[in-house]
Amino acid sequence: MNIKSLLLGSAAALAAVSGAQAADAIVAAEPEPMEYVRVCDAFGTGYFYIPGTETCLKIGGYVRFQTNFGRDRSGTSDWDTFTRGQLQFDAKNDTELGTLESTIVLQTNADSSVNGGSTFLDTASIAIAGFKFGYYYSWWDDGIAGETDALATNTIFNSISYTYDGGAFKAGISVDE
Repeated sequence: MNIKSLLLGSAAALAAVSGAQAADAIVAAEPEPMEYVRVCDAFGTGYFYIPGTETCLKIGGYVRFQTNFGRDRSGTSDWDTFTRGQLQFDAKNDTELGTLESTIVLQTNADSSVNGGSTFLDTASIAIAGFKFGYYYSWWDDGIAGETDALATNTIFNSISYTYDGGAFKAGISVDE
């Protein structure tokens, strides 16, 4: 009787454990949907929110390829090529003083005369409430993409400027290094 009750008890325990395992099936939790990129239309097209912040970011740029035909100044070549790539980051955020804007522009030029090309910081600036601080083009060369005025390369400075924008009328003052 001892062995008989031991066998019955073991069978009952085994059945209870097996039933418990079957009832407690593993259910995989559904992953919560994540929003990787949210569009930010507060500052125009092309902006998106940086995850976890209220800052809007726009990444842009261009690639330019140019070929010149004919003898160069040294008289050694019938043609020459030039390539430029520009990468621009614009970040904007609303504050009590207005929109806080930050801009960084990196530029790379590749020419046959420069082995491997040259990469440099073209613009780095912060602007808020009409004030702008940083390294950027002066008003003598502002707004003509890819070109420079008669002042050549003397138009990009470390500067502090203020611009009053009255809609159809703009006025400003700048101190350039």
